[in-house]
Amino acid sequence: MQARAKWVAVSVAAVLILGGAWLVQRGDADGGVRLLGGGGGHGPSDGWGLGTGDAPTPQAADTAPARTPDQVRNRLYKEGSFAGTEPSGEWCVTADKLLKPCKGLRGRFEYYILGLGEVTIAEIRGLVQDEARRDHGDKLAAEITDLFDKYWKIRTYDWKNQFVQSDRSTWMPVFEEQKSVRRQILGQAWAEAFFSDDEKHFLEYFAQLESGQPAAPDVGEPVPQMEAGKDPAAVRAERVSRYGEDAADRLEAVDKQWDDWERRLSAARTEWDRLKAANNLSDSQRQAEMQRYVDEHFQDKDKVRVKALLRY
Repeated sequence: MQARAKWVAVSVAAVLILGGAWLVQRGDADGGVRLLGGGGGHGPSDGWGLGTGDAPTPQAADTAPARTPDQVRNRLYKEGSFAGTEPSGEWCVTADKLLKPCKGLRGRFEYYILGLGEVTIAEIRGLVQDEARRDHGDKLAAEITDLFDKYWKIRTYDWKNQFVQSDRSTWMPVFEEQKSVRRQILGQAWAEAFFSDDEKHFLEYFAQLESGQPAAPDVGEPVPQMEAGKDPAAVRAERVSRYGEDAADRLEAVDKQWDDWERRLSAARTEWDRLKAANNLSDSQRQAEMQRYVDEHFQDKDKVRVKALLRY
């Protein structure tokens, strides 16, 4: 049976400002979990942060000797969470062997940063440098590593403006500070490549909230659906708040069509089960009887769908 899309609650988070998420550092010495967040007023309590000013820098020394890139690869890809994966993103190196600003390098950096906790940030930096050198030589590896250092500086920056999710007046100062700092550290071209999409999405989201109008439907977001146990009034209210009255009416019409389809399909399945259990009928007679039933209760393409679903 074709299943309806199920409603999955998707919260719209203002984290679009940052274009990032909290980093969880696993495997601390005390066996706990800590968040690389806070500083500048952005703590775990408000769900924000690219990091803190007191987080370790890529060059910070650790008490234990740093592992070699090969040891780091073994730790991550054979023993750890990278097993069975390949690096995402790209190096952003052109056919002419030049480093060109593109968003893919940020994705590559974020892939390696996911190993934080299993290995140190200094070891991740060494791995980035070594893999870039293997793929593109010493000169480009040095440029890429320099960008990694700058990106990590942004990731661990001590932001001055405080974000309060319930107070929209705090959003733009945070956004403007981060936009400015990104360009100061990375330069205009790389900051645009890494963050322009996130900044654009935030501005669109902020403008929509300020307008007081419902957001346009997100094609990637599940539509609230009626299911067993759901309050129809609550589902309609959610649809109206998100899409408006007219769209909610159309979705209700679709619900009724689905209900009718599922009712008729269930009845057809019951009839096919009855015919299969009728010992006085041959296979060809069962199929002929079932086809007559389908012809009476379904039209056009639905007949083909029922036959495919019931396999009679």
